[in-house]
Amino acid sequence: MELGATVALVARITLAATFGFSAATKVAHRPEFARALQDFGLPRSDALSWTLPLVEGGLALALVLVQGAAWPAFLAIAVLALFTGAVVANLLGERPAPCPCFGPPTAGARPVSAATVARNGYLVALAVLGTGSTDGASLGAVVAATAIALPVTLVALRRYG
Repeated sequence: MELGATVALVARITLAATFGFSAATKVAHRPEFARALQDFGLPRSDALSWTLPLVEGGLALALVLVQGAAWPAFLAIAVLALFTGAVVANLLGERPAPCPCFGPPTAGARPVSAATVARNGYLVALAVLGTGSTDGASLGAVVAATAIALPVTLVALRRYG
């Protein structure tokens, strides 16, 4: 078993599930998501409400299907950097809004904060781990580690997003 390959694959699967969950939530609530993007101060919110789920869904697929190359994880780093830039810009604005990061914010959602930036930092760290080779990953170890990492990540992202 190659520990580095196992870690890289678990990171990719966890990140793929995160992007997939995010895309599905945005598609399921697209009109509300478009309004949330507008409230967040992003231009062309209607077009973005269609584009972002496609980008995230495609990235989720690439992270799990393209295992012989690091580019999906590097692309995830770039996308997360753009998302983090939007969060920071919103934080620096006059009126921070709740993040539409995982679909439209729920009633009573808190505005973006340093916790939102830290959450994105965690996702970037997963993407960095995902740049490693997945060759030689232990299937049993991947399944066991993903069974722990994935639910913990999704619950934490929803709670601290």
